[in-house]
Amino acid sequence: MPAPNRNAAKRDAIRRAALDVFLRRGYTNASVDEIVTESGVSRQTVYNNFGGKEGLFLAVVDDVLDRFLAAMTAVVDEVALGESDDLARDLARLGAGWVALALQPEMAGLRRLIVGEAAAFPNLAAEWRDRGPDRAQAMLRREFERLAERGRIDLGRDPALTIMLYSQSVLLIPNQLVLLSAQLSPDPEMIDRYVGEAVAMFLARYGTR
Repeated sequence: MPAPNRNAAKRDAIRRAALDVFLRRGYTNASVDEIVTESGVSRQTVYNNFGGKEGLFLAVVDDVLDRFLAAMTAVVDEVALGESDDLARDLARLGAGWVALALQPEMAGLRRLIVGEAAAFPNLAAEWRDRGPDRAQAMLRREFERLAERGRIDLGRDPALTIMLYSQSVLLIPNQLVLLSAQLSPDPEMIDRYVGEAVAMFLARYGTR
C-alpha cells in the first residue's frame, strides 16, 4: 500500500477507535492510551496526526458532522422546500428527515457527551455548534428565503431566528428524550406526530396561505 494510503488508513483507524472510546468513556475519562490500543497504532502516530486528545476529539466531531451534513443536504435537495406546493407536507418531510439523522447513535451519543462536558470544556460546545447547527441553519436559509420570495412564508423581522424556531421546534422533544437515554429514542410514528404538531404551530405563526 503506498505511503499516503497507509497514512490515511491509520488516520481512519485512529478516528474510528477514538469515536468508540469517547462515546463509551466520555471526553474526560477517555485516554489516548486506550485509543492507541484500540486503533493499533503508536502513541506518537496519534500525536503526530492530531496533536492530542482535544484535537482528536474535534477531528471525530468533524467526521460525524460532515456525514450528518452530507445526509442532511440530500434530504434538503430531495424535499426541495423552496419550490414546495404543499408547505405543511414538505416542512414535515424535511423535519422528519432531520430528526431521524439527529437521532442516529453517533450523533445522539456525541451530543450527550458534549452536553455533559460543556461546563468543564465550553470550547467543545462552541466547536460543536460551529461545525453542526450553524452550518445546518445556513443550509436551510436559502430554502426559506426562496419560500419568502414566493410569498409562501413570512420570515418576520429576524429571518435567522424564524428558521431557528422551525428547526428547534421539530427537534426539541426527540432531542430531549434521547439526551436522557438512548433507550428513549422515539419511533418513526412518534417522530411524525411531534414533527407534524411543530410544523402546524410554526405555520400558524409564519405561514401566509
